[in-house]
Amino acid sequence: MIHPGRYLANQIKERNRTQKQFADLIGKKVSEVNELINGKRNITIQWDILLSLVFDDPERKWIQMQNDYDYYITKMKMDKKKMDTIKKKKNQLQKEHVFKQF
Repeated sequence: MIHPGRYLANQIKERNRTQKQFADLIGKKVSEVNELINGKRNITIQWDILLSLVFDDPERKWIQMQNDYDYYITKMKMDKKKMDTIKKKKNQLQKEHVFKQF
């Protein structure tokens, strides 16, 4: 999975534009665009709205890409042993009918 900033870089490149031209178009600093492209900055709701306008994308497309990316990265960093332990405990408790509603 790649950071949505890489996808943005591809969109800018496909249109034969520079980061400066793109930054000027949306009223942002080149450094902000560069940080986003390099994964040092994340898509926010404001960025989502701007990018949706520029690329004629549906709103929430970009923020959803960011959320998907964040979810993937977070899950990869989570302690798998701890997750397995929780699953085992939950299964045991379900057998004991303690967590009927879960």
